[in-house]
Amino acid sequence: MIYAVVPAKDEGDGIDKTLDMLIKTDVDKILILINGSTDNTLEKVSNINSNKIIVNYFNKPLGLDIPRAIGALFAYKDGAESCVFVDGDMTGDIEDNINEIIYDLSFNNIDMALTDCYHEIQNNSNMAKILLAFRRQLNMELGLFEKIGYAIPSHGPHGVSRRFIDKVGFESFAMPPVSLALAAKNNLNIKVSTIIPNHMLKSTIKDEYHACQIAKTIIGDCIEASLTYQCNPSKRGFDGMEFLGYHKSRRFDILKYLIEDDFK
Repeated sequence: MIYAVVPAKDEGDGIDKTLDMLIKTDVDKILILINGSTDNTLEKVSNINSNKIIVNYFNKPLGLDIPRAIGALFAYKDGAESCVFVDGDMTGDIEDNINEIIYDLSFNNIDMALTDCYHEIQNNSNMAKILLAFRRQLNMELGLFEKIGYAIPSHGPHGVSRRFIDKVGFESFAMPPVSLALAAKNNLNIKVSTIIPNHMLKSTIKDEYHACQIAKTIIGDCIEASLTYQCNPSKRGFDGMEFLGYHKSRRFDILKYLIEDDFK
């Protein structure tokens, strides 16, 4: 069974397009994690007629990436052989790319299948350039840059095998670069399975503040990932700066409770 895990918070404007795209792919089940939505996301999802769709609803926001971890937990419990993660606002025509990820997980013994969203580096803001530098540094430290370039599981659709979850656990999904570091540390098979230029994802365009907070979150995650790989204490600071972004809003407490409750 191949599960797609779809976090969704206030995605009523496009969630139907994302799900219509996923229904056309080779996934068997689409696990939607609606969390903290104040719009019509739940209504839009409820109106889609497909036996692939499973809805999980949380009335409070779970924070960035926590829904991925919870979705991986639920899918694993339900016997998923692999999970593909697709954000609820990815409305582009990327079904072929999703199928390329699924193929590598199913037939090529790949444990983490990534998307290259930066196959051609464009002119970016200063914060984006800093983020790319941290991504590059992390992948170099992991010995993966020649293989996967700037790709990390924070950006773009990606998938993991059940073996990946057995080795890495659920909590690292809440900080995606940490899951990549642990995959490298455990000698799991990591590959860029597909290329999707960033604009082809057709993700929701947010304001500059949000983009900056996302960048800071991922930079902090990359710092933590590097320290995890080196078996050093966790921190999110570099050169006198603390990269928190949305990190404080992540509901690790809810994730921990669900993991403990499901594996008593």
